[in-house]
Amino acid sequence: METRVIVSAIIQKGDYILLGKKAKGRPPYPDVWHLLGGGVEDEFQRQAIELIEQGDYNNMLFIKNLEREVWEESRIEIKSIQNICPKYRTTPRETKTNNKYGVLTHYIFLEYLCEYKSGKPTPNDDIKEVKWVDKRNLPNVQVTKPSHEMYKELGWI
Repeated sequence: METRVIVSAIIQKGDYILLGKKAKGRPPYPDVWHLLGGGVEDEFQRQAIELIEQGDYNNMLFIKNLEREVWEESRIEIKSIQNICPKYRTTPRETKTNNKYGVLTHYIFLEYLCEYKSGKPTPNDDIKEVKWVDKRNLPNVQVTKPSHEMYKELGWI
């Protein structure tokens, strides 16, 4: 089974976070709101797994991939990037689900608290819609199962 390292941004602007949604029916996690982000570039997957095994979650490899993914999906820049491990959880979140080709894949999610820096959020790449959501309204938003778990850990749900 393939393993993919995913970097995800919890982009904050005051009491709001930026969420994205893919085109209807597009896996993984179709038809729900999720964090912006995506896979570490293929040529760095092996190095990424080694860094995770070492507990080096704030390595520049991950930060640069996160900044690239956020820019590709929303055309914004972020700052103050910090992984939620170990403050909110001891290890990264992992799950197995079908990828966009329908192949069962092992995902390792590296989730980063960060702040909005600049740019107008504009859906791009595989994101079809973006919106700012008040953290207090998260219980009323249909999000991915891993995101729901993460928001509970952060104390937002």
